[in-house]
Amino acid sequence: MRRAPDLTNARRVLIVKLSALGDIVHALPVAAALHESFPHLEIDWVAEAPSCDILHGCPVLRTVHAITRRKRAQRFRPGAIADFRELARRLRRERYDVALDLQGLTKSALIAASSGARVRLGYDWLREAAPYLVRRVPRRPESLHIVDQLLDVARYLGARCEHVRFPLHISPEEDASATSLLTSVGVPPDGPFLVVNPTDGGGGGYKGLPPDKLAPVLDRVSESTGWPWVMVGGPGDRALADATRALSRAPVADLVGQTSLKQLAAVIRRGRLHLSGDTGSSHVAVAVGTPPVSVFSRSNPDRVGPYGYARNVVHARDRCSERCRRMHEQAPINSTSKCLEPPPACLAAVTPEAVVAAVLRALEERSA
Repeated sequence: MRRAPDLTNARRVLIVKLSALGDIVHALPVAAALHESFPHLEIDWVAEAPSCDILHGCPVLRTVHAITRRKRAQRFRPGAIADFRELARRLRRERYDVALDLQGLTKSALIAASSGARVRLGYDWLREAAPYLVRRVPRRPESLHIVDQLLDVARYLGARCEHVRFPLHISPEEDASATSLLTSVGVPPDGPFLVVNPTDGGGGGYKGLPPDKLAPVLDRVSESTGWPWVMVGGPGDRALADATRALSRAPVADLVGQTSLKQLAAVIRRGRLHLSGDTGSSHVAVAVGTPPVSVFSRSNPDRVGPYGYARNVVHARDRCSERCRRMHEQAPINSTSKCLEPPPACLAAVTPEAVVAAVLRALEERSA
């Protein structure tokens, strides 16, 4: 590996991490570590809308360059090419010294290369054409979680990474708007409540509990605590949310599809606990300090689970077929590969009782 650049003589660093929500949150500690170790640096970020909204106001960033998210078939159309050229012109004007491709794909590596930065680095797992455009930073053997793998890039640059920090910023205005949303659905914003995201995640689904299993979890936890649930999620989660609420006897306030990303973060921060499948809001919960409990199927929680909360992940991955488990063990972090045997046996083996036990244990830990 070539010698790392000396950031004491650098001025500007560009981070390229395009999407999705959880992936962007995973990369936030890199910006925090660079800022704390080299406070003179001006750190910018390129991300796709709407995921980039979570970065606005981040105290360790100077500028967030928002770009349009396009499907693969649309990336070489005239409008997309014109947008890329305009982005490249904008980035080159900033005269970046270092560009960090933390996505590891062709499109992210092209953006890093178009910035004009002389030093272009990527984390351990580079795919497609990325290895030809950015230099790979090998991961340390002890870096199992994607957060630690990304931080290996910051370590290579000389940053101190002893304390992992997620500099997610929620403004007073965003917090006040979240308070208004909670009040509008009958939940006292300063009273105890629990947050649930019913989504089954992306990448082929089957990454969370189905309604017939999630509903009894909500019932039993609410009976035990006396607290209501606040249901969050995107517009695409409406069917799952409606089906779960129809089967549940627990008090469940509905904010599905009604929050911005910052309002979502503010709601989660006020909650006592966040329950979900393998999805981005669980990583937001880590960033804002709310304990997450997550249900996993094919994905490896040691790699992509809520950082620091592996004990709160409920799964039965030992029930997966050897072929399926091996494929997902080796899949890149941002892989969209699907289960080979839908619905997966590993998810079917997760019981509501196991999830209830994990939730109540996490609440006890928080109280302690």
